[in-house]
Amino acid sequence: MRVVITGAAGRIGGQLIEELASDHQLCLIDRRSVVGLKSRTLDLGQRRPDQRVRNWLSRKSKSWRELLVGCDVIVHLAANSDARAPWNEIVSDNLQATWNIIEAAAEHCVPRVVFASSNWAVKAMENRSAPECYLAEGPKISSAAGPCPSNPYGISKALGEIAGRMFVDEGRLASFIAVRIGNYNPRPPRDELLRTRWIGTEDIRRLFRRCVEANLNGFHVVYGVSAQSSAPYDLSYTRHILSWEPRQNSADV
Repeated sequence: MRVVITGAAGRIGGQLIEELASDHQLCLIDRRSVVGLKSRTLDLGQRRPDQRVRNWLSRKSKSWRELLVGCDVIVHLAANSDARAPWNEIVSDNLQATWNIIEAAAEHCVPRVVFASSNWAVKAMENRSAPECYLAEGPKISSAAGPCPSNPYGISKALGEIAGRMFVDEGRLASFIAVRIGNYNPRPPRDELLRTRWIGTEDIRRLFRRCVEANLNGFHVVYGVSAQSSAPYDLSYTRHILSWEPRQNSADV
């Protein structure tokens, strides 16, 4: 499969490159070069997305959107991930970039977009249900829960999910998977609250592999956290739709 990864120079991008490179043809996009690998340096948040780059299969200069010709999956990780970022930064880095990617995917008939959403898309709901949702037998937030953000960053992820659903409902995209990622780190953080949302390297690699390779269509929301019982999210739909089972637990590391 041909897989485009945006935000490829980031921490999660680097893990996905290692996970997918042996099985898939990758096109790597970021604002900065991916160290040691062939990549495309682009600003996807331009309001007029006509930046010229050299095609990933030839030396001919083309619009960045034409990098998507023949692509099977886009994994859209590129974003300003600072939850404290002000609205004016979020608009270009997150909202405009995500819209450009989804629109370009539809234009070039890319079958699937895997969108790196965030637990911040439902942060207000999580805050309202605390502390019960952190208990092993407490109520959890399911994949059926609609967006309920609490800051500009969360709004950008919520609108990304809504845009993906709209394109699927209109028949312009066959598949859109929004991954509400928790707190990715190779090792669990010391902070007790952050540990509840932790996802480790093995789990995040396998989760995104399943998002890329799973045989499914339509719009789906899944959660990116490991197996700790204190996680505030219900993983049952994620397990079912992707045939994925988290293997790591912050309590065991």
